[in-house]
Amino acid sequence: MSPLLAQIGSLERRKGEEGWKARSQRRYGQVKTFIAEMSVGDLVVSIDSGFLMVGRIVGHPRIDNVPVKVIRDEETGDYTEMPFSLRRPVRWGPKIRRNHLPTAMKRSISARQTVFNIDPYWATLYHMLYPIFTSEGKLFFSTRINQSDAISNYSVSQLFSILTDLEVLTRSIEVTENPGEISFQRLFDQFLIEDGFKLATTAEFMSPGSVWSYLGVDDNTGRKIILGSLLFGALFGVKIGPLEVDGVVHKELREKIVEEFTERLEYHNAQSVKEKLELSLPEFNTEPLENNEYDEAEDFRQLALLHET
Repeated sequence: MSPLLAQIGSLERRKGEEGWKARSQRRYGQVKTFIAEMSVGDLVVSIDSGFLMVGRIVGHPRIDNVPVKVIRDEETGDYTEMPFSLRRPVRWGPKIRRNHLPTAMKRSISARQTVFNIDPYWATLYHMLYPIFTSEGKLFFSTRINQSDAISNYSVSQLFSILTDLEVLTRSIEVTENPGEISFQRLFDQFLIEDGFKLATTAEFMSPGSVWSYLGVDDNTGRKIILGSLLFGALFGVKIGPLEVDGVVHKELREKIVEEFTERLEYHNAQSVKEKLELSLPEFNTEPLENNEYDEAEDFRQLALLHET
């Protein structure tokens, strides 16, 4: 038995309550996870009744007996004391309203232990934080429907059509790199005949709700990632990050693809779709989650408390 499990068991036994052995094992499992299975650089979330906060672990486990004060109301100074002494340094980033969380995640966090693994929800978390991200050869897009009234089926169908058009023109370089041969309708018809559409979408139409899509873009050159990002940015009239496109997708080809997509946006009356659905992109300051400047160096010390004796 490890020294830590023995100590926790002793504390639980002194309470004189039934089931102390099972409680000891559960608490030991949570402490073990906190100490040994979480690493510097991992993302963590903390949840209260109103918000979910996302942070980056930047340090190793330590004991500190001075209570942490968490300010709940800046105006009144109302705060909550966090008395637990086993801690890890975290840089906190975005704060997301709990009522904006997807239904699946709300259910998951409603009845959980103090410490639990959120790996199954990594894509959900990233979709909430980023308008575009890549992982495992896929390019992911995120948008939110903020309309709280009943949403128009037509507007939703137009949004999906726009996303399909984005796929066609992002993947146009699979067919040709000659700007003179870039024709949306010809490419669309070819994909349709070949049953070649690959864009997948998950949507939660709760008014408000979310639309999350991904496109397989295995491509060592990164050209399709660049094009997909440019076109998604064009839909919202924004630039998605500091993209260096010259030398990756040559100017004439890029301009022709963007021109074709702009025509498709006009065809679908994209501005009206955005207004009726009240579409928006995630806009959070994610710098604390991505910056390793504050990460503590690797700690090779053995955690004797966890060792079996």
